[in-house]
Amino acid sequence: MTEILRNLVSVNSVFPNEGELGEYIESLLVDLGFNVSRQEISDNRFNVLAERGERGNPILFYGHMDTVPVYGKWSSDPFELVKRDGRLFGLGVYDMKAGIASILSSLDQSTERRIKVAFGVDEENDSQGAWTLLNSGFLDDVEGIVTTEIGDVSDESVGTRTITLGRRGRTAYEFRVPGRSIHGAHSSGESNALSEASKLAVALEEMNCSLPQHDCLPSATQFVSSINCSATSLSTPSDASLVLERHMVVPETSESILNDLRCFLDELYSTGRLNDANGRAKVSIKQREMPYLMPYLTPREHEFTISFSDAVRSEIGEPKYNYGWSVADECILASTGIPLVSLPPIGGNEHTADEWISQNSYFEMIRVLRRFIKSI
Repeated sequence: MTEILRNLVSVNSVFPNEGELGEYIESLLVDLGFNVSRQEISDNRFNVLAERGERGNPILFYGHMDTVPVYGKWSSDPFELVKRDGRLFGLGVYDMKAGIASILSSLDQSTERRIKVAFGVDEENDSQGAWTLLNSGFLDDVEGIVTTEIGDVSDESVGTRTITLGRRGRTAYEFRVPGRSIHGAHSSGESNALSEASKLAVALEEMNCSLPQHDCLPSATQFVSSINCSATSLSTPSDASLVLERHMVVPETSESILNDLRCFLDELYSTGRLNDANGRAKVSIKQREMPYLMPYLTPREHEFTISFSDAVRSEIGEPKYNYGWSVADECILASTGIPLVSLPPIGGNEHTADEWISQNSYFEMIRVLRRFIKSI
């Protein structure tokens, strides 16, 4: 089991270079008796799809193969699995090569139940792999989805009994803030687009205290990620752009939040917090190649959740339930309405140096997944 994880970590799969890792995973799935195919995304980029079994509608196991680049100063080789004090270190070991390895290691469990497996590319970028999978028809007959994505769980005393049942969504918004270009010697700031954008940024971050809350999901939050504005020749900037990142909760949508932001702008101008002498700011959804990811929830009382919870209870103890702070590919997969549960490892330092997981957590994940496969 550790050998599979060691091999996964040794392969550099920083996006968009997932091809070598996909080839290794293909070979393992063939050895496990799966019919394996590639779902092409672009040159040397492909999702790995596999299926075996004959009974019932399939259960899908999903993970993403890509990692972020090497960030920070590592205390060991990022592409070598290193054990220290009960922890395993390596690039992507937490996000999410231990999850992939736990799925592969559990699939030696004998069952006649139909099982589908999909390992996608590009999760750390724009989730192009998951969107392609969603639109391919591969999920059409799937009864339930199990992922092993990270879930903000770092307490090693809890044991691997936390099940993620939902995540917030995310959309970015772009504001265009007008000003007026005049000679800087004659300006006191009243026509400066950068000054107006700065006031808008403060007001937007003050909104956090009044954003929607949710009984399960973490509350909605937002932050300003950039302000772009400049001028030359000792002149005031005539326009500015501001980007707002918003994490949303059920039942919010990109469009409902856009409407709220437009109303908020009207309020800022009507109360005098922003100056409309040079026109009013406008807001739109920031364009990108792939759609934004929406929030989702899987009910605790759903029979699929209950079945998976029984496997956790049998192997580890009474399950706890968790809801993710940020988006992941499961936001896309859950948009089908198929029930989705995620069993995260215990770990930390994702997207930074010395990424780690608890070795015991990794072994516990395999035990739970094997138990679940045996039960379905």
